[in-house]
Amino acid sequence: MYNGVGELPQTVNQNANVLFATDRVRSNRSNACCGGWLSHDLNSGLFTLVNNNKCGCAIFRVDFNANISSAATDATPLALAIKSNGEQIAGTEMDFTAPSANVYGNVSASTLIVVPYGASKTISVGNILAANTLVKNANIIIEKVS
Repeated sequence: MYNGVGELPQTVNQNANVLFATDRVRSNRSNACCGGWLSHDLNSGLFTLVNNNKCGCAIFRVDFNANISSAATDATPLALAIKSNGEQIAGTEMDFTAPSANVYGNVSASTLIVVPYGASKTISVGNILAANTLVKNANIIIEKVS
């Protein structure tokens, strides 16, 4: 199991990823340097999931939540989404319209990721709209289910 946090406020530009500065929990089984299934560098928004099963697919659960807002003074639609290899995963779009600057709303999404035997996928959470999005208290949990 893995839990990463980006607690401090950060500006996430269009097509950029939410960054995670802290690994709060990382089980030994998830540690890539020990033959595990997850690779993540601190202050990065990319998580590489590796299928190290002896055969068959690996399934991972990804849960994300954060508080988001806009620096703009008028109502601004915002949207984040969980992505796999840079492509938005259907059903993970998180929308919020900030009524004014620095008014935060909480967004969250969960999904399952299937990684074929011998393959890997890179997971991220990105800004999918043009408006710069302020993100704080970002939290991601990644768990290998099977």
